[in-house]
Order: sequence, then C-alpha cells, then structure tokens
Amino acid sequence: VVQAIYSRTNLYDGLPILTVDDIAVLSKPQPGIWLNIQHDAFFSQHKLSMRSYVLAASKRVVISYISSPEVGFLRSITSRLPKVTKLVFRFMGQDVLEPSTNQTYGSLLKNLTFIKTFASGILVPKGYIWPVDSGLYLQPHTSLVSDAHKVGLEVFASDFANDNLISYNYSYDPLAEYLQFIDNGDFSVDGVLSDFPITPSEAVDCFAHLGTNATKKVNTLVISKYGASGDYPACTDLAYTKAISDGVDILDCPVQLSEDGVPICLSSIDLIETTNVAQSTFSTLAATIPEIKSGNGIYTFSLTWDNIKSLTPTILNPFTNYTLKRNPKFRN
Repeated sequence: VVQAIYSRTNLYDGLPILTVDDIAVLSKPQPGIWLNIQHDAFFSQHKLSMRSYVLAASKRVVISYISSPEVGFLRSITSRLPKVTKLVFRFMGQDVLEPSTNQTYGSLLKNLTFIKTFASGILVPKGYIWPVDSGLYLQPHTSLVSDAHKVGLEVFASDFANDNLISYNYSYDPLAEYLQFIDNGDFSVDGVLSDFPITPSEAVDCFAHLGTNATKKVNTLVISKYGASGDYPACTDLAYTKAISDGVDILDCPVQLSEDGVPICLSSIDLIETTNVAQSTFSTLAATIPEIKSGNGIYTFSLTWDNIKSLTPTILNPFTNYTLKRNPKFRN
C-alpha cells in the first residue's frame, strides 16, 4: 500500500494489504469492525458474490457495522446477519443516482422511514448536516440528525480530516469542528468517520460538554500574537476582543511609534504589511531603509497618528503559498 495523499508522509509506503481476518486479529481484545461494501454492483458484474463473502465472514469474526451505498445489497443481507451487526446506509452526493432504486441520494434522504426498514443507521458527508457556502463559511445546520433520530436511525458523519480545508468558522482547529457535531446544544451525531481518529477521540473524551467556564487544569499561560490575528487583522479591537473570548491569559502589544510620537499597537513598523497604505494617498511615502528591511516600506514614523487611524487594516496571511488564507470575510 502507498499513501494516496501526497502531503502526508510516505514513510510507511510498502506495508502489506490486510484481509478482514487480519484486521480482526489486530482489533483484539477491543471489539468493533466496520466493513464498507462500496461497490457490490461491480462485484456482481464479475460474477462474484459480496453477499456470500460478507455472510461467511460474519461467521468467522465479529462485525459490528456493515455499510453500503447500495440499497439492494443491504436489503439482501438484512435478515441473515447476527444480531450484533448493524447495517448502515451510506449516502453519496445528493445528485448521484443510487444504482438499485435509480433514485438520487437526495431523494432517498427525504424517505428516512424507508431506510429504517433495512438499516439501523445512515452515514452521510458532514455537509449534509452542517453545510458551508462557496466561501467556506458555515450555514445553519439542517434537521437531518433530529429527523433521523425521530425514526430510530443512528447518524454517522464522514469526510473529517485534520489536513483538509475546513470552514473558517473553526479557526483552522479540527477539534472545534468535531465539537460542532457532538456538542452544539441542539443535537449530537452518533459517530464520525475520520482520517485522524485521535482528534475526535480527544473531542469526545476530553473536551465535549465542558462549557465555557471549564476549570483550568495546567498552569500554562496562553499569550495572544497580535490578538486573535488568525481571525481578524492584527492588533485591532476585534482581534483583541476575540482573543479574550477565546480564553487568552495575556494580550500582547508590539509597540510602534507614529511621526508625532504616539505609541501604538501594531504588528509591524511597516504599514504595507498590516494596512491598505499602499493603495492610499500616503503611497508616495514609500522608502527603502536597509537597516529595517530590504525593499520598500511605508513606516509608522512617516505618518501621524491621525493619518494612521484613517487607514484600513488587512489580515495577515503568512501561509498563502500553501493556499491557506485567513478568514477572508474579515480581512479588512
């Protein structure tokens, strides 16, 4: 096997492919195996019976869950499995056709009572529950979880990965994303499918339902860098207020000096790095001062405090080379 996502380490490329029986041995003494049968129709085209294979495997090893995006396959095995095995219907894209019913998954989503006749749960992409808009900002949650729970279906959410682009609402914190699904005050999913299981494990075991006034366990200071400069432009009132609400212990203030001698909090002496000064009438004040930096800058000591107050702040984006932008909706 090889790592399919190239930003992840290839250090373990070359490990052997495992069988279901191999995984059963690995999982001892902790029970719990989930088999996902993604393409039963493909096996059938090649005169192979995935149904027979799964039924035989269930007699050798304890299978906790079997999921499939094919209604026909799940209905064909529902009465033949041990009681300990739960069946889960896996939803694909809402416009994709389910092969055995010829309905879209979006249509099937509106008929959860039908799903309940052959499955005890559903597995859905996380966007089915917490959709995001084209700008990667959270939209109001759907009623899917509560609707499914009302008819007796468990709900499992998929597509979680720490190194995937997630909504800006989470401030690049995957832990916050899991908590949004299990500790939002309205509902909780019954499970999550994750590339990095340590993070949901932390969310469930350590951080869920602590509330906003949790007791501090370790005497370590959290110090802001220009306030919450990942969420708002550095050293602005919004950045400092957000840092306080996030629970920071110490607010930092990098002190710069204006032309008229007013000390101000600003992350850089060069206003080009933190404001729209280059697009303002003060752009003519650009100067090269090798002792400070290479290339042109427009420096705080070249503008009065009233001049500086007239500028618009800009959010820092130190990782744009990796297409990681910071909160573009509030960049100014």
